Amino acid sequence: MIFLILLNAVLLIMLAFLHVFWAMGGNFGMNAVLPSLSPEHSPKHPSTFAKAAVAAVLMLFAFIIMCNYGIIDPYVERRYIQYITIAIGILFLGRAIGDFKFVGFFKKIQSTLFAKNDTRYYSPLCVLIGLNCILMVLIE
Repeated sequence: MIFLILLNAVLLIMLAFLHVFWAMGGNFGMNAVLPSLSPEHSPKHPSTFAKAAVAAVLMLFAFIIMCNYGIIDPYVERRYIQYITIAIGILFLGRAIGDFKFVGFFKKIQSTLFAKNDTRYYSPLCVLIGLNCILMVLIE
């Protein structure tokens, strides 16, 4: 179980730092991670606040996942942490399924750089994180 906790925590922290980098004005990889209608259309860039908010949520998720190791057991019952961990897993699995237009395995728009990267990298990563969250609770 410790492997699943560490794997998810490290992945989420790395993603959070990437969003912090973008929130601070970095542009590396931005065109590859934003959906667009077609290859000719440039993607709409989210606000600095939105990027920072995503980073904060990812860090919160990483903390909650690390709490499955028992670091806050004296303060919060483990079952509440497990419920939240399952919810995080379901959220990531839902992201992998997608909105049936731009993101997820069942998206309609397939020709953009984001769509190709989403099928190849982003959605499988969401499945990995989601299943790990559910497995770490079931293994407990």
